[in-house]
Amino acid sequence: MQEYHRIDTVEDFIYNSENEQYNRDYLHWRRHTKKPWMFTFEDNSKEYSYTEGASEVKRNAALAERQALMQCSFVLGAALLIFLVAEVVGGTVLIALMRLFHVDISMNFRSFSMSGSQWAVTGVRCFVILLKFCVPTIVLTRLCKLPQQVVAPAAIGALPELIAAIGAGMLIAGIYSVAGIRSGVELSQRLFAYKDTAAIIAYGIFDVIATSILAEIFLRGTILPLLRQFGDPFAVLVTAIIGFLAPNAFPERCSELLIGLAASYLMIRCGSIFKTTLLRITYSSLVYARLVLVYGAESISLWRYVLILLGMGAAAVGLFLYIRRAELKLDNRQSFLPVPRKLYYLTQSVPLLPWLAVSLLLLLL
Repeated sequence: MQEYHRIDTVEDFIYNSENEQYNRDYLHWRRHTKKPWMFTFEDNSKEYSYTEGASEVKRNAALAERQALMQCSFVLGAALLIFLVAEVVGGTVLIALMRLFHVDISMNFRSFSMSGSQWAVTGVRCFVILLKFCVPTIVLTRLCKLPQQVVAPAAIGALPELIAAIGAGMLIAGIYSVAGIRSGVELSQRLFAYKDTAAIIAYGIFDVIATSILAEIFLRGTILPLLRQFGDPFAVLVTAIIGFLAPNAFPERCSELLIGLAASYLMIRCGSIFKTTLLRITYSSLVYARLVLVYGAESISLWRYVLILLGMGAAAVGLFLYIRRAELKLDNRQSFLPVPRKLYYLTQSVPLLPWLAVSLLLLLL
């Protein structure tokens, strides 16, 4: 006797993070949001026995996935274009306005470095961070009807994942400390040449805490849920690539790629923006600590600092892997399109193509 099975891309999805409330909220969002970029398809294979040979092409799950991906490409591209414009142009426009009011600040357009009043420079940098993360987050949240419980689920969760978040942050900070030796020397020389220490401290605190929260809400709170519809590994990969392509120096890009892979994985496992933010805060704190301890006070050598971070980070991540060794796999791997085709369809929109082109150009430069 022939067996028939029913396909429902929303109900068949495995909602199995450790945060049950997040699972329910994510399911509710997918079930009740009727938008073109929602990957919803429901069918019973028994119907094919009655429609085979019909002249009309029957809509199938692969076609539905393709259509949803191309629609996602449009809204995601719009948000990323806003991010790019804010990053590249936002500071320049604000400096031009401030100079109209005779504020002591200027920008070197060859190196994109700012000089002048340190408080003015700090204000511009903080403004750009707020602009580039908040505006695209609001755009994606409103367009995609993302509920606050999906964007920023703040459950603390289990201890092993907390240990993994801290350990991953230490590992990535250790890798960055080696990859960014040259930039670390140059940055420390500039920082310790400033006389207004309070402004430096204020910006450091803002960068470690506020930037970490805003970046994780944008990447893991809005982009990741949108892409999870097409499979968890695909969502982790694409979200990490988006972080890698953000305008930055190459060592920072590599760190963003690693943070993207680790934080996206933790978000899917835990359903908690708290853990992904903790990972990024750990990383940022240790990067700043390197500037102070290694290059400023010179109280520890770079290689000893790196070995401590790598050793402790590896131990923490290893403990997590040992405890969760039977539960590490991401379960939502079912897909009706191969990954190369999904990547192709995701990039086929008017907003996303220029973002991708400019981002790749900045990467080469």
